[in-house]
Amino acid sequence: MKNLLLITFFVSILNAAWSQSSKVNTAVIKTEIACDHCSVCESCDQNIFMKIKENTKGVRSVKIDAETNTVTVKYSPNKTSLEEIENAITLAGYKANDRVPTNEAYEALDGCCKRK
Repeated sequence: MKNLLLITFFVSILNAAWSQSSKVNTAVIKTEIACDHCSVCESCDQNIFMKIKENTKGVRSVKIDAETNTVTVKYSPNKTSLEEIENAITLAGYKANDRVPTNEAYEALDGCCKRK
């Protein structure tokens, strides 16, 4: 009887873990990263990453690609939305798909991160 209960318990835990991992969306967001040395200083990466983490919940990973001007985000749609993620990127001072940053957010960027 104990073995049956243990097996049932472990199967239910595995099922819960699997169902949670399947509820992840991936979004590729188009942006404009003007910095030509992000791979060295990483200020753009850190700025975007921190704004997303500070302003959204349920984000699993953030990958910024300065060469293709994209931000790839894996997130839980139960906890956040694409619109909230785009808003967080604009708070960092960058475009996010069709959304543009405020002048205040853009002006707060490092000089090397602004369009020339």
